[in-house]
Amino acid sequence: MGKYDMCMKAYLHDKKRFADLFNGSCFQGKPVIRAEDLEEASEGYVIAGTKTEIFRDVKMRYRSGMILQVLAVENQSYIDYGMPVRCMGYDAAEYGRQMKERKRERRLLLSQKEKVSENAEKSANDQKNSEGKAGIKVTADEQLSGILKTDRLHPVYTICLYSGVEPWDGPRKLSDMMEFDPEEESVQSLFKDYPLTLFCVNEQDGFGEFHSDLKQLFRAMNCRKNKEKMAELIKDETYSHLSEETWEAIAVMTDNAAMLQKKELYKTENQEKEEYNMCQALEELMEDKRNEGEKIGEMQGEIKGVQKQQVFTIRQMIEGKFEVKDICRMVGCDAALVEEVQRNLQ
Repeated sequence: MGKYDMCMKAYLHDKKRFADLFNGSCFQGKPVIRAEDLEEASEGYVIAGTKTEIFRDVKMRYRSGMILQVLAVENQSYIDYGMPVRCMGYDAAEYGRQMKERKRERRLLLSQKEKVSENAEKSANDQKNSEGKAGIKVTADEQLSGILKTDRLHPVYTICLYSGVEPWDGPRKLSDMMEFDPEEESVQSLFKDYPLTLFCVNEQDGFGEFHSDLKQLFRAMNCRKNKEKMAELIKDETYSHLSEETWEAIAVMTDNAAMLQKKELYKTENQEKEEYNMCQALEELMEDKRNEGEKIGEMQGEIKGVQKQQVFTIRQMIEGKFEVKDICRMVGCDAALVEEVQRNLQ
């Protein structure tokens, strides 16, 4: 996993940001998902029949009333042309995990029922209590399936969050990856598609649907190739009051190593709460770059002046019939420069 994906993974483990990502990207900013209803549940899956383990970037359990659902985010910093298959595999692995859990529960239930039968000699009251916990009729089909007809799985909803700079030109659904026979439309009608819930940061503008500091991060990420937009951004007062996590995320996702190195210089206290002033930091960094550019320009000018003087001296010495090795020694240049001047004189 690259530094960008690791950064977003850590940033989205915050429940408020995780909920905000779903609400902003899927529900136009409406507070459908509440942070207090989320429970962190990231884990790895072992692919059936192999020893290969795969990991979701961020996974949360979401309780809506009495119903449990699974929400997940896959962070993507580059264009993965197999992303629909990859996300479908993650979702299938989650359903497979739930199936194994149900089967384990049912095996335990059946073993408890068998114990009740073996202890039928116990008092009627004890037997009644035991059957109340484990007394259940299981059909042959249910026993072979390993789960009950009434068992239900928890639905899985996955967002692919693309944070790259280049426009996403990869598939947005499984059918985009398929090669269909154009003369067999009837067969193609049997195909069941799998669409990606894809959110590309670089396709958005404004981010008014977001209400956490995700908004500040996404806006900064969209200025990566535009100095004018970045200069406009630092006029926004909200960037004077960033959390440490958002400061670091912006620094990583915009490849601004200087911001990470000088973080402590821009820390402030606001009612005993630590904040970081990115506006001041970027203004000073941009000023440093301007000054550095001016110094480089001056140095290049000086170098050009020295080179001109060298060429003038070399020309005079060539016309004076000096040997190449003597010119190099006296002027302090290499033979290639002397030979170039000789060619220009011919």
